[in-house]
Amino acid sequence: MWLPDLEHRSGPMASRLVEALAEAINDGRLVAGTQLPPHRELADALKLSVGTVTRAYSLARDRGLISGTVGRGTFIAAGDEGDESGEIDLRQNFIRWDPGESVAQLLRTALRDRADLRQLMEIYPNPAGWPEHRQAAGRWLERRGLAASSEQVVITNGAQHGMQSVLAALTKPGDLVATEYLTYPGIKNIAGQLRLRLKGLPMDQEGLLPEALDRLCAAENVRALYTIPTIQNPTGALMSEDRRETIADIARRRNITVLEDDIYAFLVDRPPPPIAAFAPERCYFVTSLSKSIFPGLRLGFVVCPPATAEAVIQAVRASVLGVSPLTAGLGASWLEDGTADRIIEWKRNEMQWRWEMASGFFGLDTREAHFAGHLWLPIPGAGPVDEFVARVQRRGVLLASAEGFAVESGPVPRAVRICLGVPLTRVRLQQAFGVIREVMQGRAGPAQLI
Repeated sequence: MWLPDLEHRSGPMASRLVEALAEAINDGRLVAGTQLPPHRELADALKLSVGTVTRAYSLARDRGLISGTVGRGTFIAAGDEGDESGEIDLRQNFIRWDPGESVAQLLRTALRDRADLRQLMEIYPNPAGWPEHRQAAGRWLERRGLAASSEQVVITNGAQHGMQSVLAALTKPGDLVATEYLTYPGIKNIAGQLRLRLKGLPMDQEGLLPEALDRLCAAENVRALYTIPTIQNPTGALMSEDRRETIADIARRRNITVLEDDIYAFLVDRPPPPIAAFAPERCYFVTSLSKSIFPGLRLGFVVCPPATAEAVIQAVRASVLGVSPLTAGLGASWLEDGTADRIIEWKRNEMQWRWEMASGFFGLDTREAHFAGHLWLPIPGAGPVDEFVARVQRRGVLLASAEGFAVESGPVPRAVRICLGVPLTRVRLQQAFGVIREVMQGRAGPAQLI
């Protein structure tokens, strides 16, 4: 019989029991289909009242943790079946929320008391976003260390749409945009669509090298810099405050625009100030709720330099007319009522555990690194990394090789990016790690991970 330890938890006893149940599911101690004890049996074993156990089971059912029918019993719910069988896709860089929480309940709560639902649904969106939604975003970003008026904030359909809107507003075909030589592949797609030239710059353990940017600006007409200074994608580098200030000085001196991607900064409790804080007149700061809350929300924010938002607003109008007010209203309410903070805290704790476990599993030296939702894993040997990725895929695990992040053709590191937040449970993630390590060591195994 599964018996949780409730003594060292806080809150009402029924809530303690539910939290213990959620942790056991996440840790793999309770798997889908496991039958739980009857109410009275579990109450006797834990020295609780039957009413307390009944209440806990009801809460767990509301959160999607358990299911059952009268006469059959109570069972651990199946959850996401696609995550429990077949391939494990570690290429997608998103972080699932606590599997013990019900998204449906979260949505019901957010929508239940809204008096403006008809207006949200029946009026065309404002291309900049509703003023109250821009204000909520501005207050949230101010806590990130970026003071901005609501007039500087433009609501977008996620960060990539924000990036595209900024570059569409500021550049013309043929313009040169600098970036890290390994970077988010989405910027390559945007550059291709807008017919921009990309130039990859050298990096070190902190990310972009300022001197390399300065040399490029001296040699060529650079229109903009796209950079990810906080938890760089794919390497996970965290840029120091001094380097951010140096890059801001270069941007001002060389008269270039900075497009700063801050999508992963929520994982850092006290991140360095954004580059935009040092050169607000030259920086467009882009982030979204895709990683921190839900990717399906498709809600992003662009903070523009003072008095420059109109060009970005027009780019949003030309591309999507405007972001759904219903989506923006949901996101804004979660930023304001503490829901976003609660989800972010859970994701931080979970990603720190997974990242530290992954780093130890593969024997990486992370003394100067910050945990992230992805791991940059060097691959030993001399053959093409794509061959390693193909061998791992035959075992049922999908990885992203370094080639996909390279801005230009040429030598790239022998490495893969492993996304840690996709599997619902830690056990499933550990199974994938076992396959990767076996292939790295040249050990044989089953053709498919089941």
